[in-house]
Amino acid sequence: MALSGPTMSARDKKEFTRMVEEKNAAFAESWRAMCVQAALANQALAASFFRSFLAAALGKRPSAAPSAVQVQKAALGVLGKGLDPVHRKATANAKRLARTKLR
Repeated sequence: MALSGPTMSARDKKEFTRMVEEKNAAFAESWRAMCVQAALANQALAASFFRSFLAAALGKRPSAAPSAVQVQKAALGVLGKGLDPVHRKATANAKRLARTKLR
């Protein structure tokens, strides 16, 4: 962007437009992936809690479910799923732009 100078060429305008469109698509994909992962994590956490409550109701000693660890892993999983599309697109852009000849 800095190399384009104060007056952008048609090629620069096209590249900047492409860059914005790709970032928007990557972030939309990222949000979708994070929502799906969050839903799956919520289901797994709910099932874990239900198993603990059911065990207690049946008079059994509930397993020492590492709830904090589960929550932490779930959060990291959501963040990881969210960063994957952005990372893929940024890496692809860097490779593509590295092949571009400077003026």
